Amino acid sequence: MTSTAEALYKTVRGLGLTRAQARRLLPSWWSTELENRPDGIAELAMHLGRRLSLDVTALREGEVKPRGAVKRIAFKHRAGLETASMEAASFIASSLTQTIIAAMSSKYKGLPPEPETIQAIGRELGSGTIGFSALVDLCWGRGIPVIPLPNLPVGVRKMDGAALQNEGRPAIVIAKRKTSRAWLSFILAHEMAHIALGHLVPGSSIVDVSLQDMATYATESDQDQQEADADHFALQILGGNFANSIVAKWPQRWSPVEIAVAAREAGRTEGIEPGHLVLRFAFQHRRWPEAVTALRFLTEDMDAEGELLRKLKAHVDIDLVADDLQDMVAQITGYEIPS
Repeated sequence: MTSTAEALYKTVRGLGLTRAQARRLLPSWWSTELENRPDGIAELAMHLGRRLSLDVTALREGEVKPRGAVKRIAFKHRAGLETASMEAASFIASSLTQTIIAAMSSKYKGLPPEPETIQAIGRELGSGTIGFSALVDLCWGRGIPVIPLPNLPVGVRKMDGAALQNEGRPAIVIAKRKTSRAWLSFILAHEMAHIALGHLVPGSSIVDVSLQDMATYATESDQDQQEADADHFALQILGGNFANSIVAKWPQRWSPVEIAVAAREAGRTEGIEPGHLVLRFAFQHRRWPEAVTALRFLTEDMDAEGELLRKLKAHVDIDLVADDLQDMVAQITGYEIPS
């Protein structure tokens, strides 16, 4: 068994975590003085194991043995990144989803395998409009937590999103920090697609490193059939060919204000999130700078991160989260623990 804190930190270094980053995950009351005592070392191993989805016994023997959703990880849309750079975020996400799932009372109902059915359910939840809030509500309503992951320890590289299978049910994490609901709608719909299409197996994760580069909606998807299928499924959920036909009629040289006005009008009459139509227009005509500016005129497209956190609070009582993990949930998601 590992007899020093130094050895434990060296082992988790294999996930790309520095000692300082690992300590950021520990309970707020943790003292480095405890790391000089045998019982403190055992407790340190327990805390690190629970926060990183690692087998504690193996950790004390100097081995990284994944538990939960990180027994099998598929990194997607890597864009040349080394997969090792994403491991720490993936292991933290696995622990967080397992913790949230354990605090949920709702049953897992699954997602329909047809994007049109998901779109129809989403429209019903969104009072006729398919958009970000409706999709988040749809997931939570079917027992699939959608967990924001904005505040990982400084220096830990984040994915855009991920779908994980933990405790017999899937979960989705959204780590990309964006105020735009339209940007996060595509990431969310893409992760929903992985679940609906059966891409996950028990004890697995699909980690999408980069889903929203301005160059394309489908980064490297031509090299990965699962990703191509998930991209197509997601775009069908969000309006399909009908959404493309709307923006195809817009003049290519419109100003950002004209794009925003047209998107808002079409969104109201056609029941598609205005911000998503802006992004469709940008994708068709490669006018990303104008699209980014247009989104700023759409106040209804803002505060995506706040919406994720509000939904988390509405569905998960922090008091039902294990006492020693409440700090981690609060720190990473932004969930404020009542005093």
